Amino acid sequence: MLVTAVSAQAAPAAPITPAVDATDPTAVLPLTGPVAARALPTKNSALDINDTLAAQLQPSTKALSAANQELLSRNAQLQRQVNDLQTQVNVLVYESKGQLFLYGAFTVLISLLVGIFVSWLVFVRRERW
Repeated sequence: MLVTAVSAQAAPAAPITPAVDATDPTAVLPLTGPVAARALPTKNSALDINDTLAAQLQPSTKALSAANQELLSRNAQLQRQVNDLQTQVNVLVYESKGQLFLYGAFTVLISLLVGIFVSWLVFVRRERW
């Protein structure tokens, strides 16, 4: 704890800036450093617009066309995958419904056989009495 107090006192002080009243709407903060260089208008600012980052990075028509073709082929590929997956889902749903139908049919068959067996037992025992 003592070390942090000493290191906080030993830290270099920030440069002193003139006090500006934050509540005064007419107060102007002074600009320093690279912000001041960008904020000041230059004589040939119309000529500098061609040197901006947006102008330098604007893609050519050829690059846009190539990217468009690549995206269209990727879209077609993804559409085929969606269609294949939709077909697989439909097949699985159909198989599931068929499987449930067979389970129901086997349940009815077993219930019918158990019912016939129980009624046969009741009929045979009545004759013995």
